Amino acid sequence: MYESIGNLRMSDNEASERYPDSYIAMRKDSRTSQMGTVLYIGDNQSELMKLILNLDDSTFCGINIGMNLKCTLGGVVSGA
Repeated sequence: MYESIGNLRMSDNEASERYPDSYIAMRKDSRTSQMGTVLYIGDNQSELMKLILNLDDSTFCGINIGMNLKCTLGGVVSGA
């Protein structure tokens, strides 16, 4: 499920902190810029990627990860 966000401008870090449990689709100001416009937030990275690819202008668009998603190990670890 995803949600469309208006013209909300912020940096990568601000977006990760504001939406800690979500994937964030952003359009950056330039290739090396930290600032950009948040387009969508969602709980599925592949769904957001499809949305970005269907935009009229997907230049400098990408997906950031929320702070809580960065902290997970992503798998199960068992000790013997």
